[in-house]
Amino acid sequence: MSKIANMLNMLQILKDREIHTISSLAENLEVSERMVRQYKLELEQAGIYVKSYTGKYGGYQLDQTSNFLKIENEVKEKMYVIMKEAISNKNKVKITFESVNSGITERIIHPAELFIYIDKWYIAAFCEKRRKSK
Repeated sequence: MSKIANMLNMLQILKDREIHTISSLAENLEVSERMVRQYKLELEQAGIYVKSYTGKYGGYQLDQTSNFLKIENEVKEKMYVIMKEAISNKNKVKITFESVNSGITERIIHPAELFIYIDKWYIAAFCEKRRKSK
C-alpha cells in the first residue's frame, strides 16, 4: 500500500483510543517498526498527535485532543459533494476499489445514487471494468 494509505490505516487502528504496540501496528500495516515511527512523526506534522508510552506495556495511542475525527468528517463530506455533483452532471468518477478476491484496483464508475445502509454511505453505480451495476 502507499504511504498515505498506511498512515490512514494506522489512524483507523488508533481511533479506538487504546494503546497499540509499535510491533502490532507494524504487523497490521505489513511494514517495519521504523516505518510506523515515521508515520507517527508525519501525522504529528499534520496536527494529528499520537501519544507515546515506553516500557513493557508501551506503544502509541491517539491523543484525546486529536483532530482526526474532524479530518475524517471533512473527507467524507468532500467525497459526498463530489459524488452528488457527478450524479447531477452525469460525470464518470475514477475510484480505488478494494475487493476480497481481486485486491485493489482502479475503476471508472458512472454514479447513479448515494444511500445509507447500516450507518455507512454506499453508491450505486455502473462499473466500466465489470460492465455492470454494483
